[in-house]
Amino acid sequence: MTTTPTPTDTRDMLVVHASIRRQFGEAPGLVRGVADGDTARAAVVADHLQLLGDLVHHHHTGEDRLLWPVLQPRLPAEVAATVERMEAQHEGIAEQQGAVSAALAAWRSTGGPDEREALATAFEALTGRITEHLAAEEEHILPLAAVHMTPAEWARLGEAGIGGLPKSQLPLVFGMVMYRADPEVIRGMLAHAPLLPRLLLPFLAPRVYARYATRLFGTATP
Repeated sequence: MTTTPTPTDTRDMLVVHASIRRQFGEAPGLVRGVADGDTARAAVVADHLQLLGDLVHHHHTGEDRLLWPVLQPRLPAEVAATVERMEAQHEGIAEQQGAVSAALAAWRSTGGPDEREALATAFEALTGRITEHLAAEEEHILPLAAVHMTPAEWARLGEAGIGGLPKSQLPLVFGMVMYRADPEVIRGMLAHAPLLPRLLLPFLAPRVYARYATRLFGTATP
């Protein structure tokens, strides 16, 4: 069993989770706030929901590649089943994301009230699955990762998360993550980033997100 003398700092995952909870929790209200037939506004909200879905898929792909395969072989048999449960939850979330995608396409094209409610309901179901999964990860997985993964292994997970995003999306996504986050944790998240993002994102990302939030929520501080 591999252990590290000093626990690995996994607080960056808590920051990412907090952003996911906030964005997903706000989304059904955004959908239900769109007037019947307002396809222009529906497109704005639909684009946002699509972005959220893509981000969760990207986040889970990174865990499937760089977290579970590293962690599971180092755990006692009675604990390793927890990792299998996390992987199963990923599959359930992906299945519900498929339902959301179908409802999203229908609403985007019509802006109708029935399609709007179907989407909001499907998204609430997705949010419930994601909320359950994030809580389980925080309770069961992060303490194990802190003990059984090295800082370098954990950093690779974060680097893959940043590096796998399209460069055009990076300021917005990082602005979402930075919003209301602990500045010390944000500095740690950027510590291993390439020089240019490390220098620019602390200043650029909050401004990009503020403009985006104003368009989406009507305020820079939703």
